[in-house]
Amino acid sequence: MRVTLEEVERIASLSMLSLDEEKKKMLQKNLDDILGHAQKLNELDTEGVEPTSYILKQQNVVREDVPGRVWEREDMLLNAPEKEDGFFTVPKVVD
Repeated sequence: MRVTLEEVERIASLSMLSLDEEKKKMLQKNLDDILGHAQKLNELDTEGVEPTSYILKQQNVVREDVPGRVWEREDMLLNAPEKEDGFFTVPKVVD
């Protein structure tokens, strides 16, 4: 399958790219190479091969959801540079 310069220009237009002639020809060659490689893959006999999404078998490794230490508000505020009424005080960031 050969990619034409018109197709490259259409792709560039859809991508909102401005390409000079040298870049268009380079992109045309790159797309030809990619499609050529895909064509080679289509020639492979995959009869009886089960589709996979991962090479290795994967499974979730989860742990028990065990509640840990509950922090008291006063303990959390000990290192706060500024606090007011039991809350952190931070500089205003929006005018």
